[in-house]
Amino acid sequence: MPRSSKANLNSQETTLSSLARLARGWHDAKLKMGCNRYVRVVFAPDYRGGNPYQALLAGALARRGIEVSFLSDYHRWLPLFRGTQSRAPDIVHIHWPEVYFPKVSSRLSLLPAALYLADCWLTRCNSPIALTAHNMLPHNRANEREVYRNVRYTMEIARAVFVHSRVAGRQLRERFALSNDRIHTIPIGDHSAGMGRPLPREVARTELQLPLDTKICLVFGSISPYKGSDELVQLWVKNKFPHRLVVIGPIFSEPFAKRLYELAQGCAMVDLRLFSTFLDEATLLAWLSAADCCIFNYREIFTSGAAALARSYGLPVVIPSRLTSVDLDEPHPQVFRFASFETDFCAQLERALSTPCDYEGASEWRRKTSWECVAETTASVYRKMLGKRYSRTEIRTQS
Repeated sequence: MPRSSKANLNSQETTLSSLARLARGWHDAKLKMGCNRYVRVVFAPDYRGGNPYQALLAGALARRGIEVSFLSDYHRWLPLFRGTQSRAPDIVHIHWPEVYFPKVSSRLSLLPAALYLADCWLTRCNSPIALTAHNMLPHNRANEREVYRNVRYTMEIARAVFVHSRVAGRQLRERFALSNDRIHTIPIGDHSAGMGRPLPREVARTELQLPLDTKICLVFGSISPYKGSDELVQLWVKNKFPHRLVVIGPIFSEPFAKRLYELAQGCAMVDLRLFSTFLDEATLLAWLSAADCCIFNYREIFTSGAAALARSYGLPVVIPSRLTSVDLDEPHPQVFRFASFETDFCAQLERALSTPCDYEGASEWRRKTSWECVAETTASVYRKMLGKRYSRTEIRTQS
């Protein structure tokens, strides 16, 4: 290595070490001023605008004396470190790390992706890091070289990694060589919490101007390639199903939305409801109340909040057998797995459509996935992460 390169490398290491010492000193000073207080956790990034997960979990954690704040301010350089250092949290809990290493589209965007490792390392010098692995790798980005490296590093430095099924935990251990003691399985949460009971079907269909005598198969969520909804539209056009396929959600990929419109041309039984913004809860509830079943055809997925929501409302769920990390409390009469479109999809679809929706019957699922259950395990893991510092703080256990 040239002498100048070695000098630059040493200079960078010295700078990082100095920053780390300053971070630790600032954090310790904050701790000394906060004896006998409740635990402070920062959720990063703030995803409450499009996903209820963080807000619902934060509410349940608050009932255990855990104060959750959300990292909504975004700094261009070292956003995690700069966003959390002044707050001096006891724990930084990362949920979707890919926000901090955006898709590389130009030479300029290479720098934030490269700096992510230093950002995580400096943040860890302030506070221990927890990670919820909502995804194995970010949607539609598995082929990017920096993505695997950054996700792997986040897994390596996290003191605790939360997953939503035992299969998901096993897959993480195999892919990233994580030790068993760092992986913690928690329920995915009851995503219907706060949305209320389903509407009577006739009311919902009248509100949405839908026919009362047609079976409705609902595909909801972001309009993005990983959802595989284009394959469903193609199948509907080819097989001329008598049931209405409704694809509804916010557009995350304009080219993909354009493809859906092109594929659906001329097919009266494909109903595309694509929007530029997220659905509000009242509209989503109306669609869930109007549907006869929900179909999920993810090309790849690690966990599915949408499928969990459908289960909470007692809707029959049709989903590929290969998505083994998606835990829907099976075997269950409301869940229909299919191997492929060519073999058993049509049979499973008809079985699902002949199965009544059963909101009352889904009460056990809602109990098992309640946010109190999620928060209880999460708080227990936080307690272990804090170790000796736990004596300075308080985490209440729900009686």
